[in-house]
Amino acid sequence: MTTKNTLAALFDIAVDLAASLSTGERFERLLTATRRVIPCGAAAILKLEDGSLRPLAAMGLKREVMGRHFQIAGHPRFARILENPGITRFDVDSELPDPYDGLLQSVEGELPVHACMGARLIVQEKIWGAITFDDLQSNAFEGIEDDLVQAFSAFAAAAASAADYIAVLERSASREHELNRNLIDQILLHASHDLVGQSDVLQAVRQEIDLVAASDLAVLITGETGVGKELVARAVHAHSKRSTQAIVYLNCATLPENLAESELFGHKKGAFTGATKDYRGKFELADKGTLFLDEIGELPLGLQAKLLRVLQSGEVQSIGSEVIYHVDVRVIAATNRNLKTEVLEGRFRADLFHRLSVFPILVPPLREREGDVPLLAGHFIEALSVQFGLRGVTISTGALQALERHNWPGNVRELEHVISRALLRVGARKGKNPASIQTSDLDRLAFELPVRVSGSGQNPAALEVLTLSQLLDNFQVQLIEERLNLFDKNWAKTAASLGVNRGNLHRLARRLGMK
Repeated sequence: MTTKNTLAALFDIAVDLAASLSTGERFERLLTATRRVIPCGAAAILKLEDGSLRPLAAMGLKREVMGRHFQIAGHPRFARILENPGITRFDVDSELPDPYDGLLQSVEGELPVHACMGARLIVQEKIWGAITFDDLQSNAFEGIEDDLVQAFSAFAAAAASAADYIAVLERSASREHELNRNLIDQILLHASHDLVGQSDVLQAVRQEIDLVAASDLAVLITGETGVGKELVARAVHAHSKRSTQAIVYLNCATLPENLAESELFGHKKGAFTGATKDYRGKFELADKGTLFLDEIGELPLGLQAKLLRVLQSGEVQSIGSEVIYHVDVRVIAATNRNLKTEVLEGRFRADLFHRLSVFPILVPPLREREGDVPLLAGHFIEALSVQFGLRGVTISTGALQALERHNWPGNVRELEHVISRALLRVGARKGKNPASIQTSDLDRLAFELPVRVSGSGQNPAALEVLTLSQLLDNFQVQLIEERLNLFDKNWAKTAASLGVNRGNLHRLARRLGMK
């Protein structure tokens, strides 16, 4: 590589530093310029977040890499790169496992002997992340001087600093004079709340989060079970001005009806039988922060009126107390129910619905998130592999195609469970290196939906087309009936076997028409 070409690449990078580019595009262009000077089969820029490295840009690696979070504790090569202040070069016959085993586009399976090097990136005197280079030619980097690699690593760090600073400016344009190192640290911390995926519908959700986060408006998050409503709620909080305060979580579906008011508003010692000490309710705990009310559609009607009063006045009174105190709480609610239908049918207060749904966010089901399944699969494989004592797990083309064809009625949560079961099967096999998820590892039962048939024949024309909600209701009815029969119609034992509160089971049974 001539000095002229090196200077041309550095010039292109310098121009990009001042350009208005997205974070992904900025790092992709930097990698393109860098590979002109440091030829390699694969290169990546990764960001350090909560003990793991998350790829922000990669070339020569499979697409699923972009959904992974490489935990440092499970990848000694990454750990060595982050520990070394200079350029880290690995011996071609190094016994340290390579985190990219099975992930190079040009290689199927375990990486052969190859050249590998990397450098950590420093921003604001802190380790921001790393840049890595790999090539199948074992002597590919012998003619590359450390000073040259260090120079391009410094430009990568500058690009990282610029990307973080621009992100701060975009989110806090009205407070430019307050942009400082503390705000940048907060942004680095909150990055872990990002939703995994790059589909258009998920990008739209991110835009909604950015739009509403800066305000104090109440947010109602809706969507099917398992789409990640809690993650959206935490992202809203993490990007809000309340981010340094607590976000308090309460699942309304698990609230025993006789204790629900106490959970929300607290109680004084002796207020009722069993109140042996003062108890701070969730509103008091969330003061100056955010209260996340999950499954808000399950809240009993009587308590809905009391919740509405607190939302209107900001005043809370504990059970058994004469003291009224004021709280400053932002409320985010979530439900998989259609609350408009619940209002029409008298199960949810209209005034509370309007109070909660000032800014609604609909989280799309996984089947509508085109292209996100490979990223999520890679993310879960990397995140869960450590739990099963596995390293370098990949997924075969056939298995990935099967995942992409599935309709995912259980959404992201279902995908996570399918990957967990697959990893369990991979771990049970001995002598397979590198470990790889095959189509046969996927639980076929997870890829089947119950079907109700009208009439006695199997004529396809006789199949009754049901909505997902109806199918789930039918499944719940069948499951509850089976457990009731198993426990001789004992509702308490049935509830315990299902892991739900008995009162909630009775309410669910009434909604399903079983009582």
